[in-house]
Amino acid sequence: MVFFLVAIALFALLFGLEMISRKVFGIKKASLSDTPAKKYGQWGQGSIFIAVLISISLITTGNSSWIVWLWIVFALALQSFVAFLQWKYMKESKEHLLTLITIPVLIALLLAIGSA
Repeated sequence: MVFFLVAIALFALLFGLEMISRKVFGIKKASLSDTPAKKYGQWGQGSIFIAVLISISLITTGNSSWIVWLWIVFALALQSFVAFLQWKYMKESKEHLLTLITIPVLIALLLAIGSA
């Protein structure tokens, strides 16, 4: 029960943080699919995901606590990659700031899920 309350609180925090950040920084919604980075984003995100799947299949131990850390590294790499593409290809937008701001909350959410 505590796990669900923590997860709901962190999801609400993530949503609230996004709304507040959009208002404070004046960030309008923008998407990478409207830029030439769409193809790079798909290939990069797919490559990161495949690397994680290969890591999971190669690293097999009796202790499964490392999987949480693997997902944290995956989330950090993926969000950092997306933030870089947003910064590089959407110069007029500040969407990359929002992506960078949400990374710590995402990591906290994964840690909460892993500790339950």
